Amino acid sequence: MQPAPTFARRTLTIGRLTMAFSALGMVAATLVAYPYAERFSMGIQIASHLALPISAAFFKIGYVVRLASHHALGNMSAG
Repeated sequence: MQPAPTFARRTLTIGRLTMAFSALGMVAATLVAYPYAERFSMGIQIASHLALPISAAFFKIGYVVRLASHHALGNMSAG
């Protein structure tokens, strides 16, 4: 079994990566849905509109995971 700090550090990395990838997804979906919409088919535009709240939800999940791992590591001022 792994010590708690090792698991918390790995969880912190997972939370940060989740936030980073979902932020990139939000930017990409926003670009496809709004400023470059005329370059994409209607199906792709619909998919990008649906991807916006889904990627925002993953961002929030990553943030909560990051907060939980900071709490486990004892970094209370990291929020």
